[in-house]
Amino acid sequence: MMAVVQRVQRAEVRIAGREPARIGRGLLILLGVARGDMDVEAEWLARKCLSLRIFSDDEGRMNRSLGDVGGELLVVSQFTLLGDCIKGRRPSWSKAADPGEADRLYEHFVAELRRAPHRVATGVFQAKMEVDSVNDGPVTLLIDSREWKGRKSHSGKPQQVETLLGLRRGPLLLASRSPRRARLLEMLGVRFETRVPDEDGCGRQPGEDPARYVERQAETKALSVARKERRGLILGADTVVVLEGEVLEKPSGPEEALSHLRRLTGREHEVITGLCLAGAGGKRLVSGHELSRVRMSALDEESLQAYVRTGEPLDKAGAYGIQGIGGMLVAGISGCYFNVMGLPLARLRALLLAAESTAR
Repeated sequence: MMAVVQRVQRAEVRIAGREPARIGRGLLILLGVARGDMDVEAEWLARKCLSLRIFSDDEGRMNRSLGDVGGELLVVSQFTLLGDCIKGRRPSWSKAADPGEADRLYEHFVAELRRAPHRVATGVFQAKMEVDSVNDGPVTLLIDSREWKGRKSHSGKPQQVETLLGLRRGPLLLASRSPRRARLLEMLGVRFETRVPDEDGCGRQPGEDPARYVERQAETKALSVARKERRGLILGADTVVVLEGEVLEKPSGPEEALSHLRRLTGREHEVITGLCLAGAGGKRLVSGHELSRVRMSALDEESLQAYVRTGEPLDKAGAYGIQGIGGMLVAGISGCYFNVMGLPLARLRALLLAAESTAR
């Protein structure tokens, strides 16, 4: 998301058949929404604009904010900020968001500005507008959310990463409470938002196959979020540890964690993660699962109790975390390492590509 911010003495936008929207002293903001932009970027950019200290103090230094001078805001949608002029003589608009999503994020940005006590005037999205302003200074700033360090991106190339992953129908909404799944997406540089599901499948049914169980759990989580959303692709996930056909889920406390670990030590078990992708409104698109085999080292009772006392096992299926201290307990893996963490990335990519084909 890009904003050209101008310090102005006055500004107005005229649209045929409408009363002009005018402001006096304040900020004129031309806003462009890029493909893949999300709510978090609109919120950050609004806060940034409101907090800028670019108005002069009594000594002529930029030291005062909009609130300090009682300023106003005028926001005008400006998709041409996303025009790519590097090749050819006509700009390419491939980086600009689709109109529907751009309009939504434009309105979200304006709504965030209106949380502050300043008057906010606007243009009309996609209308032909005439903008007139007196730049004070002149002071003109370009703010690009892609440069924001808090943005979920990697190496400055989130679009390339998402293309490789198969995410072409964003934004991605993660229907999971797991910080490890969020951390993996952040590591990749995928832009996403987290939604906490309010349903989780109510546990394993008698005789239910473990693979079917985790897929059903993932589907329940994804759909519980998807039914409330009007946009995006929703990812649900669920992971269990299986020892000789018995499912070992998150322990209820230290005693059960220790019991799980006593059973796993020196033996091989399976880790199964179910994934489900759903569309906004509640339509299941695709689902699947990944299975890895993990061999645990033989550990004595003192070591097992020491690990439980770290607290790490208490929120993890099977009572260990391979990405943390529990990695020292693992002697070997057959299959996907990231599956043992809770989000098999190669399987996720396959499902995203399948969801894209389903949508065509």
